[in-house]
Amino acid sequence: MKLAIIFNGQGAHYENMGEDFIAEYPVAKELMQQIESVTDYPIQEWINQDIDVLSKTKFAQPAIAAISLVIYQSIAPLLPAVSYMAGLSLGEYSALIASGAISIEAGFSLLKARGEIMSKQCRKLKDTTDVQMVAALNMPLEVIQETLLEVDPSLPLYIANYNSPGQIVLGGVVEAINQFSEIAKAKGYRKIMPLKVEGPFHTPLMQDAVNDFEKALADIEFGQANVEVMSNLTVEPHQLSTIKEHLANHLVQPVQWQQTIEFFVDQGVTHLIQIGPGKTLAALLKRQENVPKVLVIDKVEDVQALESLFN
Repeated sequence: MKLAIIFNGQGAHYENMGEDFIAEYPVAKELMQQIESVTDYPIQEWINQDIDVLSKTKFAQPAIAAISLVIYQSIAPLLPAVSYMAGLSLGEYSALIASGAISIEAGFSLLKARGEIMSKQCRKLKDTTDVQMVAALNMPLEVIQETLLEVDPSLPLYIANYNSPGQIVLGGVVEAINQFSEIAKAKGYRKIMPLKVEGPFHTPLMQDAVNDFEKALADIEFGQANVEVMSNLTVEPHQLSTIKEHLANHLVQPVQWQQTIEFFVDQGVTHLIQIGPGKTLAALLKRQENVPKVLVIDKVEDVQALESLFN
């Protein structure tokens, strides 16, 4: 058996997420208190009473990562050896914290800054133009690439996420997305789904955020991780010599999640555990072939399935 832990990104949050772990496990309660102290955010209050706050990137990022870490620390004593960790976009930071590559204090300070910087750039973009992200479903990559070439080249539109063979995410200005959608429909591809995010993450439209994030990273100390953590940018384990550069550049370059899962398959990973709210990553795996066996740990009741996963 070879195990990898994967953490989800934004968009899968829901009311009362993680509260059962906080009630059940003292380590989870202590960790949430620590994270709220570091961020000075009332994360539990948002989750229980005002979940709509998490529609804003600057609040969603630390809150979702907090729940991911709460769940991970609760089950960590029950896990066998872990070979790799990875996460989709935001989830990469959950993985870095869980692996010990960065402390809770530094990790959540960085996430708070990242969320604020990304939100600021999205507001700046929306002052001048309408921007959006959409998921192209069941549309082959080569057709997406051909269709992008048919969109007015003066209108910015980019691939932002390679999520799975059946889901590619695009980010850009709304006019370009509308053109793309019309061309795609004419080719018989009608499933172009808008995403509920603030802006075109992981595209060159976020370039102005890179300098600010580099400044935030400058004061952060990374150490040697206990488990290799995959870079969404390079599809290779992070190295101390390049981690800050790669994290900053990833703001403007696409998430290579499908390629990350393919890497795991090539490395002989046999089991995956998805940690965090929702089942997004497990759902994406259904679109890929020869993937490892996967278990989602989202609620306390899921913990009972750990033993059967490894048998």
